[in-house]
Amino acid sequence: MSRVLDTQEFLDNVCQMLAEGRSNIPVPVAGGSMVPFLHHGDTVFLSVPDSPLKRGDIVLYQRSSGRYILHRIWKVRADGSLVMVGDAQQDRELIPSQSQVRARVVSVVHEGKPCFPGSFRWWRYAHIWLWLRPVRHLLMAIRGKRK
Repeated sequence: MSRVLDTQEFLDNVCQMLAEGRSNIPVPVAGGSMVPFLHHGDTVFLSVPDSPLKRGDIVLYQRSSGRYILHRIWKVRADGSLVMVGDAQQDRELIPSQSQVRARVVSVVHEGKPCFPGSFRWWRYAHIWLWLRPVRHLLMAIRGKRK
């Protein structure tokens, strides 16, 4: 009989592996807060950040409630706190401490195709899509009507 893990328990295990020094841990994406860059069923590869976090990075962080969230950094504030936003969202969330960040996304498999930092697709969402945050809802509505 196979055992089913809930998301919280699964990500607790991933964070434990990261703390033990493992890297490039594959994690399936669940939910739609990072659409259009990531879709439900895509895979992200997580590693402990090995350089300073910056605008556009996608990170796995843990809220004070214990819930894990995978979102993009909208801004790194002077006090080190982070302002986060999902690619499908407009509302931003303040993360008071970078110690809440558990991992950074180092690569992605989107719709079966690998995507890495430095690729045009990655750059487009880490820069242009962030800049378009105030009008994303309109762009997503237009995109939805086209499909």
